This record gives sequence, C-alpha cells and structure tokens, in this order.
Amino acid sequence: MNRKIILLVDDDCDDAEFFKWAMVGTEETFAVKFVDSGDAALQLLSELEPLPDLIVVDAGMPKMNGWELLKHIKTDLRLGNVPVVMMATSSRIQGIEEAHSLGAAAYIVKPSDFDELKMIMKQLCIGVQTDLKNTLDDMHASLPANIYTFS
Repeated sequence: MNRKIILLVDDDCDDAEFFKWAMVGTEETFAVKFVDSGDAALQLLSELEPLPDLIVVDAGMPKMNGWELLKHIKTDLRLGNVPVVMMATSSRIQGIEEAHSLGAAAYIVKPSDFDELKMIMKQLCIGVQTDLKNTLDDMHASLPANIYTFS
C-alpha cells in the first residue's frame, strides 16, 4: 500500500513536535516529512518522487516566509497542483486574502490546544485520502474562526 505524503514546513521546533504527536498512529497510512525552512522545502521538493499529497506551510518563517514559499510552489509547473494549506497564528484578513490569492487550498489559524490540533491534522489526513476540498469545507463549517477555505 502506498502511503500518502504530507510535507510540513515550520521553523518552530515546538510546533513540529506537536504535529509529530498529532500524527502518531498514522504511520502505516502517511509518511510525514518535516523541514524547517522554505529553502529546505524547495530542496526536498526538487528531489522528492512522488510529490507530496499535501503541503502544510507555516506563514511566519525567517528568510523565505510561507508566502514566498507558496508563491514558488504555485508557479512551479511540477509542483503547482500540489495542495498547500497555510498555517499561521494570526487570523488577520490580509493574511487570509494573500493565501487565497497565491493559490492556497486553505488558511488555518494554529490552535493553541493540542486536542484541537490533533483533530485538525486527522481531518486533513481524511481529506488527503478522500476529497480534500470537501473535507476542508466541512472543517470550515465546524471551526469557522480557525479554518478558511478557498474554491
């Protein structure tokens, strides 16, 4: 059975650990890859075959921030169709609109509660296995203040 690949790009070690814990128990179904910068993500993506089924990007990284990485991904012919979910600590409308205009599938405000993060990650996993757009829409309906989806 081919495992689905999720790439998490986040410079915060604590957040990466939370994501790892949230993904415990999915190892047979998912291969989760972590990198800590936009540059490292582009390097890994240039070498990765097959491409990830989903890329989750932290918006606020130093050097190349998440917005710049998203722009690189969406303008790359090889990567452009890979769905990208932006994650940020802020629910500023400007960030949400920028994620939408750059081609993100969704914008998620990072929860401070681990159980909520785990639920979000499990829902993203379900979406990767079934229908990501519908799953994101369902997530938005249940958490409208944290999850913004784009058609």
